[in-house]
Amino acid sequence: MARKEKIIGFFKKAEDMLFEPHSCVCCGRECDTDSPYRLCSRCQKVFPYIGEHYCLRCGTRIDGDYDFCIICKDKEYEFDRARAIFEYNDMTKPIILNFKFHGRKTYAIALGKMLSDYFATSDLMADVVTFVPMPEKRKKKRGFNQAEELAIEFSKNTQIPLVDALDRVKEIPQQSTLSGKERIENVKGNFVIKDKKLVKGKTVLLIDDVVTTGATVNECATALKKAKATEVFVLSLARTVGKQ
Repeated sequence: MARKEKIIGFFKKAEDMLFEPHSCVCCGRECDTDSPYRLCSRCQKVFPYIGEHYCLRCGTRIDGDYDFCIICKDKEYEFDRARAIFEYNDMTKPIILNFKFHGRKTYAIALGKMLSDYFATSDLMADVVTFVPMPEKRKKKRGFNQAEELAIEFSKNTQIPLVDALDRVKEIPQQSTLSGKERIENVKGNFVIKDKKLVKGKTVLLIDDVVTTGATVNECATALKKAKATEVFVLSLARTVGKQ
């Protein structure tokens, strides 16, 4: 039985190597376009980009011509502004889940290109780029940190230096299992700077895959600002609309 499982596993890996790089990151079908983001023509037409109407502070989509969302009118963050490319919804959720939990590390190339292209026309700036760290046990189990892989590709595309600036103080429950208030308490004080010289006096771009309440990136920004980073901007692939 063990031998049979090994053989099945071998062919599954071979199949992934041959066909996975040519599949749409969104629906899994074979790409019928030359999209640098690995989106098929069907998904490109309906892809939920956040677009032009978003909160100037947290980056969530806004229905209407307003500068700030309802939450951000009365809320302050340690990061200077956050931006996201697309909404985290039923259509885009498989992209993130497959990337993070199903070994689709090659997604980082297309998604990193998406991030760097967005950055080029955005109101974000950066002297250095860094990423939200992952607990070592979780990273070993998963094989990689998705935020780090995105930052690596982003740095390659933009030539902005990548710095491994942040570390976690302790193992904590995953944010996805918690409510909004629990998320804030869960990450409070949980990030430290490895070397202040990496960020002191610099504008830092912090990359993550998904921003929900903003609690994690805000705590990362707190640590970066304590290390004398002049500004901290956040760039993520996805933003959970209406979750603050």
